[in-house]
Amino acid sequence: MRQFDSIAIEYFKEEELLLWKIKDTGMPNFCLKGLQDFKEFSSWVTGYFSSSDRPLKYVVSASEHRGIYNMGGDLPFFLDCIDSANTAQLLTYAHLCIDAIFSIYTSFGLPAITLALVEGNAYGGGFECALAHDFIITEEQVQFCFPENKFNLFPGMGAHSLLTRKVDTIEVDRLIRSSRAYKARYLQSLGLVEKVTEKGKSMEVLNDFVYKISEHFNFEYHHIQCKKMINPLLKKELLEITNLWVKACMNIKSFDLRKMKILAETQYRKSRKLI
Repeated sequence: MRQFDSIAIEYFKEEELLLWKIKDTGMPNFCLKGLQDFKEFSSWVTGYFSSSDRPLKYVVSASEHRGIYNMGGDLPFFLDCIDSANTAQLLTYAHLCIDAIFSIYTSFGLPAITLALVEGNAYGGGFECALAHDFIITEEQVQFCFPENKFNLFPGMGAHSLLTRKVDTIEVDRLIRSSRAYKARYLQSLGLVEKVTEKGKSMEVLNDFVYKISEHFNFEYHHIQCKKMINPLLKKELLEITNLWVKACMNIKSFDLRKMKILAETQYRKSRKLI
């Protein structure tokens, strides 16, 4: 089985399930190196599981970081790019994010169902990553948030596109504008989360959920594909929005940059406490 620097993988052949986890190798966010690693991982998944002797029906994402699924964008990296006016580097980063989101949304080009196993908080890009999956299973203490409005930006890696295809426009506007943290139960009430579990029981609930839908996999998989066909999400749409996000980054002022820096420092302190 292939090894990756940023991603740990387990394949359960009998269950036809691939579990990949973001390794606990540093800050629990999407850094440039991690995104480059994920692009290699995506290509490997598509190729490796195209073989009939490696059956795959489920691709599950999770995180090795205790208490955190993912904090989203690499704020110190953003600050460096903005301070140095390095649009090209920020654009490279943004496009790698879209590569990752679209790979998950399209099940890596395979006839599989994707599930996000969210056992810790998901902010910004981490929330977007979870939304890109067909189903979200999360523990009840988990919080979800788009904090970008706090520093005069918007979530640029799929939030608008993914949410608009899942909930009504009023809820989309509320979730993106508010910058507040939402509990898992609330997102379940909107239909964004499939299952909410007690802390420490997420794997048990995941296994039970997979077992039950396996009985009707042919229906579940094609039902999901029908919904995606009716309201298709093209990669072009995601890229155009993230290009707009890069442009917006280069427009924010020093006051907002200071708020971004404060949030970056806060995220770092919170992540250290959870180790």
